[in-house]
Amino acid sequence: MKALRIARTAALLMTFGVFLAGCSSPVTVSVLAPTIQGPPGHQFALSLLKAPSGEKTQGAFLVPTKHGAGIQQSWYVASRYVWAYVYELTNTVPGAHIDPLLRSFLPLAHNARMVTWQGYPATTESSPCSTQGNSCSGSVSALVVLDNNSIYEIIVNAPTDSVAQTVIKSFRLIN
Repeated sequence: MKALRIARTAALLMTFGVFLAGCSSPVTVSVLAPTIQGPPGHQFALSLLKAPSGEKTQGAFLVPTKHGAGIQQSWYVASRYVWAYVYELTNTVPGAHIDPLLRSFLPLAHNARMVTWQGYPATTESSPCSTQGNSCSGSVSALVVLDNNSIYEIIVNAPTDSVAQTVIKSFRLIN
């Protein structure tokens, strides 16, 4: 199980590295109309910056979290600077562990704010894109929502905070 947790952490760090690499050159971006994404039973609407690459994967594994639940299945879609993940949990998250669990899914958690998103517990953050050499511009924004035993994680790396927020605000749970 520890190996799976290390693999998930490495995958998240690699994804975040791609975010940082992507923010080094200014890009003109238009936001598409929301489309339905996600596996059956976990669908959501989300505006993307480009049609999905078709790289949708679903994997079954058991990764325990330190906040009272484990991840038993995951799914994701990537689309030019937007990544959307769905994690199916093994059990209900105890109330006292909801905030730290949701924060643990954020890429940075520096400016995290706990919010209610469509009636569900959630956390969000938005940070200027930065690298050690301060060679990038733009914004990295994230939204993590808990719906019963499912976590939805949306991460956007956009040239401006307004573009990132437009994508984040378009997120809607379907079922």
